[in-house]
Amino acid sequence: MNKIKVVVMDQDIFAGEYVPYLGSLEPLKAMGCEFTAYPGAPAPSMEERYERIKDADIVVFGLYEIPNEILEKCKNLKAVAFFGVGYQSMIDEAYCQSRGIPIFNTPNYGMNTVAEYAFGLAMALCRKTCMADRRWRSGVWSQDGLEGREIRGQTFGVAGTGAIGALVAEKAHLLGANVIAHDLYPSERLIKAYGIKYVSLEELFATSDIVSLHLAIHPTTNGIVTKALIDSMKQDAIFINTARSSVMQDEYRHVLKRIADGTLYGAAMDVFDEEPVPDWAGYDFENVIATPHIGYLTGNAMGNTLVIACERIAAFLKER
Repeated sequence: MNKIKVVVMDQDIFAGEYVPYLGSLEPLKAMGCEFTAYPGAPAPSMEERYERIKDADIVVFGLYEIPNEILEKCKNLKAVAFFGVGYQSMIDEAYCQSRGIPIFNTPNYGMNTVAEYAFGLAMALCRKTCMADRRWRSGVWSQDGLEGREIRGQTFGVAGTGAIGALVAEKAHLLGANVIAHDLYPSERLIKAYGIKYVSLEELFATSDIVSLHLAIHPTTNGIVTKALIDSMKQDAIFINTARSSVMQDEYRHVLKRIADGTLYGAAMDVFDEEPVPDWAGYDFENVIATPHIGYLTGNAMGNTLVIACERIAAFLKER
């Protein structure tokens, strides 16, 4: 049996959070796969990236892009697997297609992880948890201005009810929120099981107490969250984006303007147009939570990427 060289370019799958999931390698080993894994940090140079994958039959990656100048020199390459969902900015799909090299992503690997994070942000904003923590850390023990509100009874708007948004909608419903949703393809399951009402995006923004974005990357969603939609939000509403920055482009500035004007209760952002953010204007607002794109980041989710990538590679090899 000819050996199949699988190189994990930028993740040490034999250490850390991946270890409990290493059993997913066994079916591939039985098919003749040999694994080599490299740690992701510090960021390898282009020369080092090439050295790592130059003889690979299959490359698995997730942190650093693989430009065409490297792919062109990888003569043995037969398939690529990406630890994550949106690989379009990391590798040239059209070039890979021209060479007959499929790219496999790992869909739904972190759907519960991100859903829990989004919902956690909503709860933290409702109860002013971060505001209270910052105040006490500064040496002030005071409850002034820290009266919060419950999720129960609020109108919770979920924009996008794919795998992640559907879980957020379920969690909000189970805590007693009035859940409304928007999606091009309404979920009959959510409608029947939870009585969730689908509305236009305009109605969702205008009537929700909490707006949580879970829209997928698609030409129809690029820049879909406009200044007008943000202007339409209720006084004392909460805005959360753990989806993609492309759905709102530069409208974060207007969210922060409404925060500065005192017309939004709070906002939380985990995704940005440019990461790291070069000039963040939200530092001074106690009711704004900003995090460095960590919504997906749990050991469970990272392990799931390995499991799903192995399953997709195995299916590819069986079909050859």
